[in-house]
Amino acid sequence: MDNENKLSEIMVDAYAHQKNGDLSFAIQSWNDLLKFEGVNKELQASAYLNLGNIHQQQGNHDLAFESMSSAINANPNSSEAYFCLAYIEQEKGSLGSAIVFFEKALEINPSDSGAYNNLGNCYDLTGDTDRAINSYSMAISIDDEYISAIYNRGNCYAKLGNNESALKDLSRAIELDENFYQAYYNRGTMLSRMGKLKESDQDLGKAKDLAQKELNSKTH
Repeated sequence: MDNENKLSEIMVDAYAHQKNGDLSFAIQSWNDLLKFEGVNKELQASAYLNLGNIHQQQGNHDLAFESMSSAINANPNSSEAYFCLAYIEQEKGSLGSAIVFFEKALEINPSDSGAYNNLGNCYDLTGDTDRAINSYSMAISIDDEYISAIYNRGNCYAKLGNNESALKDLSRAIELDENFYQAYYNRGTMLSRMGKLKESDQDLGKAKDLAQKELNSKTH
């Protein structure tokens, strides 16, 4: 069997193991590929990305970080690897590092609405509400039905006391998902602060009913 066919066989095995949840075998296959003589940088980057995703799935964040860093060494233009590094740091609460990695991912792929939304979450958690709003707005400019970004931006507007903009975003989130009880609750809370008590009671009641419905569906 020539080298090209052998490489293809290893990759097929690796993806098959990964798809079937046989993660230990998948790790072994990807490592076999990396040891293969003559494997190019593109395949190296792909292997390291897959190893990073598996390690992250297993909760091995240090190994995931190491694999994603190796993917970047093999392919410095891998926005996916930077996104994954950012997400790992975000989950750890290392928001400064997460912001740097998300911004690098967006420098490479400025059309990644998910990266903008996550960047907004990081800015929001650091208390930089204005930058959070800007990031969410960028996500929405790419995908005007990105419900998480719309909802998150609405909550940030509420923090700044921009009730009208907050109300618009929260209402849009509800329009996109009529079962979004968190949006009903936050809109109801805001309406109460605005003195619109009847509308507030309606939203808060709706939020309670939807939350109970979701809880019941999970316990039956």
